[in-house]
Amino acid sequence: MPGNRFPTRGVLKQFLTTDDRLSRLLTEVQGEITLRGKEDLAESRQSQRILAHARLAQADEFLRTLGRFCPWIELAGISGSTAYTGAKAEDDLDFFLVAERRRLWISLLLAMATARLLRLRSSSSPVYCFNRIVERADCEQTFRTTREPLFAREALNLVILRGSRLYSHLLASARWMETVFPELYAMRLREAGAADEATMGRSPAAGTVANAAAFLVLGPYLWLAGIVRNAGLRRARRDKECFRTVIRPDRYATESILYDELREGYRKAFE
Repeated sequence: MPGNRFPTRGVLKQFLTTDDRLSRLLTEVQGEITLRGKEDLAESRQSQRILAHARLAQADEFLRTLGRFCPWIELAGISGSTAYTGAKAEDDLDFFLVAERRRLWISLLLAMATARLLRLRSSSSPVYCFNRIVERADCEQTFRTTREPLFAREALNLVILRGSRLYSHLLASARWMETVFPELYAMRLREAGAADEATMGRSPAAGTVANAAAFLVLGPYLWLAGIVRNAGLRRARRDKECFRTVIRPDRYATESILYDELREGYRKAFE
């Protein structure tokens, strides 16, 4: 159900109790709708929502620090459980980053170093996960041409912390999403279009050389780290969590088998 359909919890509760069928199946707990007998699910959802808001504040502070070193990051969004306000203590904080041309790998290197420093300073800091970072041109092409329902769902549920203007441009170029999630697409397009934002700083020319060096160092390391991590997941019989590592000059991403299955399920559901 889309959010903000009921002005108060009282109105929501009245809606449920006055419908004979719904009142036998569903109940309201602290503004959440849940099955009768499963009220504990709604209570845990409330704590997840609070944690997600705290995680977003941590992500914003992280990006403020990273922005001093990487003025060429044009868009930064949060995906995963935090974006869906369902964060748990053991969940990673997932970032989606868009960088200028020939700035992707130096951005990833500095992001990983900054995240590591924050983790050393505070053990309560979440694990920062940069599972998708792309150059702007690649990102624009993906938004225009992908036509994947799961991609639309993920893109429309991103929490944008930097780069609202670019996000608005990306959504406007992806009108195909309107056929999949019309109300959500219209809402996010309105929100992004209304956002105001400071102009990005200029990118130093030396970044091109640093980016090439970072690619030569990080590319092989991340590829090998993926192999080691997958071997550990297989030994633990968590095969569906195994992932492939996409390493290209204009893209870095990790994509799990579970994600592939979910993508196929969405494709069949929307056929």
